[in-house]
Amino acid sequence: MPHDLRKMELPERPWRNNRGHWFDLADYEVLNAHLAELKPGGASVRHRHTTEAYLYIVKGHGYSLINYDDDPIEAVEWSEGTLFAPPRWAWHQHFNLDEGDTSRYLAIQDTGLLRTMRLHNIERHGVQLSPEQGAELLRAAVEQGTVHNHHHDGTSVVEHVRPKDVD
Repeated sequence: MPHDLRKMELPERPWRNNRGHWFDLADYEVLNAHLAELKPGGASVRHRHTTEAYLYIVKGHGYSLINYDDDPIEAVEWSEGTLFAPPRWAWHQHFNLDEGDTSRYLAIQDTGLLRTMRLHNIERHGVQLSPEQGAELLRAAVEQGTVHNHHHDGTSVVEHVRPKDVD
C-alpha cells in the first residue's frame, strides 16, 4: 500500500525523541526503512549504529552533526529532497531549524542483514545535545569550514548561526 510520507500519521517514539513508523515492504530480509519526524525546533537522539543508512529528507530543513569519537564535529545541511548518509558507527544527531513546523526523513538501512548476521547494534550517546548546544557546535563547524551540502536555493544553516551584527 502506498504511503504519503509527508502527511501520514506517526506514533510517538519517546526513546528516539521523535515520531516515527517502521516499514516492512515486500518482506525484504536485508533492507528496512523508517520514517522519522522531528518536532518544530527539535532534535533527534544522538546515536550511532552498525547499519549503513541513507537518509532522504521528505519535509523541512535543518542540519545533522556527525563525528567519530574524538574527531571534530562536521555538519550536513539538509532540506526537502536532500539525500545523505552518515558514516557507519559515527555519532549523529539531527536538528530541525523550523520553529513552526515538523521535518521528516526516510531512513533506508541494512538492518535485516545485520540482525541476521548478529552484527546489529545501536548505541545512544551519553551526552544528548540540546538545540542550543547543537547551534554552538554548528557555529564551530562553520568557522572550521566543515559544513557540507549548502542549499541550492541560496539559504543556509549558516544564516541561523551567524551573529546578528555580522553581515
